[in-house]
Amino acid sequence: MSSTYPAIVCTENTLSGSPRIDGRRLAVGDVVSIVHDSLHHALDSHELTLDQIKQALGYCATLQCKSDNPLVFCHNCSLRREQEGPLDTSYLEEFISGDFVFVRGENFHFFGSMAELLEDHRGYDWWMIATNLLIDLRTELRDESARS
Repeated sequence: MSSTYPAIVCTENTLSGSPRIDGRRLAVGDVVSIVHDSLHHALDSHELTLDQIKQALGYCATLQCKSDNPLVFCHNCSLRREQEGPLDTSYLEEFISGDFVFVRGENFHFFGSMAELLEDHRGYDWWMIATNLLIDLRTELRDESARS
């Protein structure tokens, strides 16, 4: 693992080896998603420290995971989707009922069209979001410091 991000680890028996906060079952991609919704929610409800958040965002923004080569990338990341390969849709069927569209297969339901399912399956380019969040975080911390 990277000495630049000591709060981030990849261990085979936790989260299938994806990058996560040390001592937590919280993947780096989850941290990015949570902070994307609200920094204060991440700090308060998920009991993350500002240092853990900065490290998770930095790890993701710099694509450190590609160098660390985890067993699997974060579950909601487009890198994970590339790793898993294309979605097999051969057993799926799209249904339209009025304004309602859904995709169904044996033991599988997706509320939306086949095109939406494929887009959703592509995952998120979290590193791009993480980069913007780091910029926003630096600005927010600078502004808070100036007000103090």
